Amino acid sequence: MNYQMDSSGINSLAGFAYQIKAFALYAFDLHENMSLEFETIEDVNLKSIKPDQIDKFNSNFMCKSIAQTTNLAIQVKHTTVDDSTAQKIILNWLLLENSEHAINQYVLFTDKIYQNSEAIFKKDANLLFEEISASKSRSDAIISKVKNAYKGRFDDFEAAYQSIQTKYQFKNIEDIDLSIQQAASIHFRKSANPIVFYQRLEGFLQHVTYEILGAINKKIPYKMNFEHFIALVEEISNCFTAELTAPSYADFKKINPIDLDESRISTSREFVQLKACNLSEPVIKRHLSYGLYYHATAIKYLENNRMKKVEDILETTFENFEDAKLDLQNQSKDTPYNRLSTTKDKSNSNADNEQIKFGSAIYLTKDDIDEKQISWEDEENEKH
Repeated sequence: MNYQMDSSGINSLAGFAYQIKAFALYAFDLHENMSLEFETIEDVNLKSIKPDQIDKFNSNFMCKSIAQTTNLAIQVKHTTVDDSTAQKIILNWLLLENSEHAINQYVLFTDKIYQNSEAIFKKDANLLFEEISASKSRSDAIISKVKNAYKGRFDDFEAAYQSIQTKYQFKNIEDIDLSIQQAASIHFRKSANPIVFYQRLEGFLQHVTYEILGAINKKIPYKMNFEHFIALVEEISNCFTAELTAPSYADFKKINPIDLDESRISTSREFVQLKACNLSEPVIKRHLSYGLYYHATAIKYLENNRMKKVEDILETTFENFEDAKLDLQNQSKDTPYNRLSTTKDKSNSNADNEQIKFGSAIYLTKDDIDEKQISWEDEENEKH
């Protein structure tokens, strides 16, 4: 049986939104009495946003680092900051400067690859105020909110604009992945076991992505204080050790959604076999998630040189299937659904959780499995 080894040390952060990485980088700088927030700052329809879409809406999000003496407003941009983008950032900050939040520093956080300039304040207060006052944008647009906040109060607007400029910091990161790895090295004990370190870091980013997506969809800020951060670090460290690999299934499922409209999924043998069980689409998607989760976990086992564990899980799963099939045939109850259900009901002490056990069975229905391939419906009976 062939497995694709994942070069986790290089790729563990690949695929995560830049916004999430920036949040994580600041999270590893949390101390007592500090908190970090990820919030939506403009009223847009972000319902059911997917992980790979977060960076597309980077103008709609802002991070805030809150401490007893210092509050940071962090605007993350993984794109070229042109004049229009720069003005939108400034408008966001003008709203904050006029709010109850006492912001000590306004940070523009960008990737060096885009060669952005720190010079974003290109208009004087008079010109910008005139443009804002003349705007006829819809009422929920940022520029309209600024217009209403400073209406007829140029002196206050000018003071706020100048205050923001004095508090402004430009942060140009050359390699955010490396920066995160360095920031997390002590928390996740990189020197003790580099492979486990990268698995923990990936688990942390998955969990943060899961939580932020949930907050976005509920239109509430995601908040992480120091106590929450430390508890999460401890929990994830316990889930990934040299002996144990148990990534969160809920986190994995949320950030790896199944789309049955994708041809590679709808034409896969796993899908065809599940379809033969007369399952609803939501149940099919859940079972496909089991399979993906098992495969991702198996790769982590292999990274830790635990090939025997993978073999034992699959061997037991296949034997469970054979026993289930024989029992059902003797009872004249051998149907695709009963094969699936009975196989899932059997124990597999080698699997660290139920989803790994279920997923190993789905994995064995794949096309490229050799003598241990599972069929819920025997191929000669498949309906085409």
